[in-house]
Order: sequence, then structure tokens, then C-alpha cells
Amino acid sequence: MSGIVDYICRDELFSYNLYKSLAKKPFITRELKNILLRAAEDEYKHYLFWKSISSNCKTRFSTLKILVYTVFFYLFGLTILLKYLESKEKTAIEMYKKVVESRPELAGIVEKIIDEELKHEEEFISGVDEARVRYIGAITLGISDALVELTGIYTGSLGAFENTLSAGLTGILAGIAASISMGVASYTQAKNEGRVKPWRAALYTFTSYITVALLLALPYLLSNSILLAFIIMLIIAIGIVAYMSFYTAVLYSRNYVRELAETTLLLLGVSIILYVLGSILGETLRAI
Repeated sequence: MSGIVDYICRDELFSYNLYKSLAKKPFITRELKNILLRAAEDEYKHYLFWKSISSNCKTRFSTLKILVYTVFFYLFGLTILLKYLESKEKTAIEMYKKVVESRPELAGIVEKIIDEELKHEEEFISGVDEARVRYIGAITLGISDALVELTGIYTGSLGAFENTLSAGLTGILAGIAASISMGVASYTQAKNEGRVKPWRAALYTFTSYITVALLLALPYLLSNSILLAFIIMLIIAIGIVAYMSFYTAVLYSRNYVRELAETTLLLLGVSIILYVLGSILGETLRAI
């Protein structure tokens, strides 16, 4: 049981330092900054309590761990970071209950700590309002469509194009045209649904699509080998899939591995089909 108490003690201190660090980040609203600072104060009080009954609570500040979560914050945003921390809180609460079972005299204090932890979650949810979360549907629309369409084009280029520049320019031109088309479609959809601002939804869809298009085209503009460019493009595409799968899995409490596997298999399946079609087209063009 002492090991659990030691772990909780260290975790409370880390949460205190993390919340203080997040409160100093840019783009944090005044309201959310105050919520984070209040949560940090509570976490420090929790830490002092657990330290008082801990036999080995190491209090060394983990700079590397804070840095990892800071990178996490900039990559995924505050909402996803807090949702991720929320999922860890459920494990912590189970640990609190084990401590109470072992030491019933601590029940009152531990129950108060649990109530404060749950209060933090509620305040975080009410205080965070990130645009990328509100427009996640528009962003996902642009990214998903770009991945399927452009990986298909580049896969087909293995058999249809003679050089990487032609393949890369084809992908960019297709991406520009499709991003405008998808932006218009997103605008129309948002206007009919009335949940978000149509022009902003269109902008998010357009930006996400063109960003993916440029990322996937990059290997073809920097390499002279169709095969090498295709392999790097595929790695980038799977990286984007992994990022979006993690984002949506945390946001909607889904299974990350399942999300990643389903999307990756779909992407590879489309690529294989279009590779066959591209090879047939290439052979046909060479025979004419």
C-alpha cells in the first residue's frame, strides 16, 4: 500500500507543476488560466497530504515530463491534453479507493480529494472552447478526403508517371482544385446544419486539405526516385492518420488502436486498388 501512496504523492506534485506551466501558455483565456491556477493550488494541498503519510515520496521536479506534456499541448491542443489527463484521473481515483480500504480513517479526507478532482474535470470542460474542437468535423473532412484521394493519385503514379516531378505537380494541382471544392462543400453543409459558422468551417476544411496535399507532395519534389518518394509519402500519410486517430480517440473516448487500424487498412486498400489501375493505365499509354 505504501507504494500506491508514494505514486499518488508524486503524481499530485507533477499535476501541480503541470497546471502551473499550462496556465502560463499563450492562447489560454483568463478564465481558463484562473481555473488552472485554482486546480494547481488544490493539487499542491493534495500533495502535502499524501506526503504526510508517504514513506518515500520523491519530490524531484520532472523537467522532461513537463516538456513532453508541453509538446503534447502544442501538437494536440489543451482540450485533448486535459481529456487525456482526465482518463488518467479515473485510474488515480481507483487508487484512492484502495487506500481507503486499507486505511478507513482516511476516508473523509480522501473523499474530499476525489470531489475536488472531479470538480477540476468539470471546470476544465466548461472552461475550454477551442476552435479546432468545435470544427473537428470540418478538419476531419478535409484531412480524410485528401489522404484517400492523394494517396490514390500517388499510388497510381507508380505505374503511370515516368518521373517524380510530374507526379508531385499532379498531386498539388489536384489538391488545390479539390481543396476549393471541399471548402465549398463544407460551407454548404455548415450553413444547412447551422451549428457552426459556415465560412470558418470552409476555411478549416480548405486549410486541412491543402496542408495534407503539400505534405504528401513534398517527397516527390525532393526525390528523383518514384519508389522512394512513394515510400516516404506513405509514411507521412500513416503519420497523419496516427495523429488524427489519436486526436479523435481521446476526444470521443474511443479505442486508439482500432481507430488507427481501420483508417490505415482503408488507406492501404484504396492504394492497392489504384496501383493496379495505374499500372494498367501506364501499360496502355505506353502501348499506344
